[in-house]
Amino acid sequence: MLFAPLANVFEKLEKTSSSNQAQLILAELFNKVKKQDIDKVCYLTLGSIASPSECVVLGMADQMVIKSIARAAGKDEHILKNDFKSLGDLGKVAEKDVTQKRAQLSVADVFSGLHDIASSSGTGSQSMKIETLASLLQRATSTEAKYIVRIALGKLRMGVADMTLLNSLAIAFMHDKKNKEHLERAYNVCPDIGVIARAAVQGVGAVQKVLPLIGRPIKVMLAQRSKTLAEIVERMPDGICAEEKYDGERVQIHKKGKKVWLFSRRMDNITLQFPDVAAAIVKLRGDFIVEGEIVAVTDGKLLDFQTLMQRRRKHDVEHYSKKIPVAVFLFDVLYYTQSYLHEPLLKRQAALKKIVGRETKQLIYARHIFTKNADDIEDFFLQCLKRGTEGIVAKHVTGTYQAGTRGYNWIKWKKDYMKNMRDTFDLVIVGAFFGKGSRAGSYGAVLCACYNTKKDVFETFCKLGSGFTENQLNELPKLLRKHTTAKPVHVVVHKNMKPDIWFEPKIVVEVTGAEITRSPLHSCAEKNGVGLALRFPRLLRFRNDKKAEQATTTKEIEGMV
Repeated sequence: MLFAPLANVFEKLEKTSSSNQAQLILAELFNKVKKQDIDKVCYLTLGSIASPSECVVLGMADQMVIKSIARAAGKDEHILKNDFKSLGDLGKVAEKDVTQKRAQLSVADVFSGLHDIASSSGTGSQSMKIETLASLLQRATSTEAKYIVRIALGKLRMGVADMTLLNSLAIAFMHDKKNKEHLERAYNVCPDIGVIARAAVQGVGAVQKVLPLIGRPIKVMLAQRSKTLAEIVERMPDGICAEEKYDGERVQIHKKGKKVWLFSRRMDNITLQFPDVAAAIVKLRGDFIVEGEIVAVTDGKLLDFQTLMQRRRKHDVEHYSKKIPVAVFLFDVLYYTQSYLHEPLLKRQAALKKIVGRETKQLIYARHIFTKNADDIEDFFLQCLKRGTEGIVAKHVTGTYQAGTRGYNWIKWKKDYMKNMRDTFDLVIVGAFFGKGSRAGSYGAVLCACYNTKKDVFETFCKLGSGFTENQLNELPKLLRKHTTAKPVHVVVHKNMKPDIWFEPKIVVEVTGAEITRSPLHSCAEKNGVGLALRFPRLLRFRNDKKAEQATTTKEIEGMV
C-alpha cells in the first residue's frame, strides 16, 4: 500500500470535528488496506510505530528534523528556521519546502524507515537518524512529508485515540460497531493495536483467541465507588475480601525464566526504576503475571506517594534505591501456567501463595480480611487509616478479574467518601485559559474533563485555577506544550466554555471540590442542555501514574449526585 492514501486520510481526519465521522473515514480506509499492512496503518494513525509498552523511541529533536528537511529540500537551514518561526509546525515546514510530486513511498517504507531511526544508537547515531529521515523525505510528496515529520517528532495529534480505532475496526471487519465489545475485550487483555488489528481482519473467532502473554502488559482492573458500606455488602452476597488500599504505585509484574518486567498502571515499563524489586521477583519459581502496589517503606512505616515518586528516575537509580527502600504489597494473579483472568478471586489468591510462599521484607501480601458484615469492614477500614493507608478495596470473593474494566467486582472505600469529607476526582486537562494580572504569561486556569466510557469521549466537568503552587503554575505551559493540538474530536465542550488553547487528553490531575451542581456550561452527563459541574475545584496533585482513559468516569460522577 502506498503511503499517499494514508496521508490523505490524515488530512481528512485533521479537518473533521466529529468522532463518528472520523470512525467512518478510518473504516473506509481499513477496507482498502492489505492484510499485511493493517497493523502498520493502525500504529501510524496513532503517531507511533509500536505498542507503547515496547518503549520504541525515535529520539528526533526539532534541530535534527530541520537538518533532515534541509537536505531533502536542498535548502539552507536558516531559511527553514525562519519558516518554522512563522508556521510554528515543522510538519507544515516540510509540506512547504518538500516538492516531490510523484508518490513512491509505501506504508512499509515509512514504517521501516522510522524503525531504522528508532534503532540507531551510539556514536554517529544522530547523523544516521538525520540521513534516514532525509532519505524518506526526498521520496515523499509535500503532504506525505508533513505527516512523516510529525510522526518522527511525536506530534501527529489528530485527536484519534485507541478506542476510535477499535470502533473503526469493528465497522470495517465485524459488520457492526456493536461488535466492538469483542475487540475491546481482546484489547484489554492485549493493549497492542497492531495485534488486535491483525486479529480483526480474520474475524470474531481470531479476536476471541487473543490471550495474555508474559512480557506484554494487561490493562488493569479498576474499582467502582459506593455511597455506603451497606451497598458494598448488598453487591457482594457471596462474601467480601476487604483489602488495604495503599498510597503507592500499582505494578503489574511479569516473570519468564530469569526475565522480569514491571509495568505501571499506565502500562509504562518501569523495570529500570525498581531494580531491587526485579531482583526479589527473579528469585521466585515459575513464570507468571502478578499484581501489587509498590510502597516506600522506612523502618516499617509506610510513606506517601510523593516520596515514592523520587524512585521514578533515569539517573542515580542505585543511590535512590538505598535512600528510599520499597516493598511490594501483592494482591492478585493474572497468569500462572494459564490465564487466571476468568478464575474467582479466592482461586487467584491461592495461586499467589503458591508463587510467593513466605513473605519477605520486600514481597508482602496485601493485608485483608474476609467477611460478609459491614461492621467488620468499617473496623478494618479504620485500622487501615491508622496505618496511614488510603482505605480499602472490597473485592467479591467469587468475582473474576475484569481487565480494563471499572466494575463492581471491586469497590473502593476511601476516607474521602466518609460523611463530611470531600470526594476527589481524577480529571484530564483538555484545554487552558490564558492568565491575567499576576498570572500573565502563564495559564490562569485549565479545563478539566471526565471520561464517558460508553461514548468514548471526554466531557468537561470544571475550570480549575486553584491549588497550584507558584512553581506548578510556572511549569504548566512547559508541561502541556507538547500536547497542544487543534480541538480533539473526542472532547465535548460547550461553546461558551471553549478554552484559549486545546490539549490532547493526556495529563491527569486529582481534584477536590465543594459539591457537584447542574451547569449549562459543562458537558458531563449533559441532558437537555444542562450538565454536571464541580463547584470550587482545587488541585490536589498530578496523577502521572494514570492514563486519560483511567480518569473518573461520567457514570461515577452521576452516581454521586
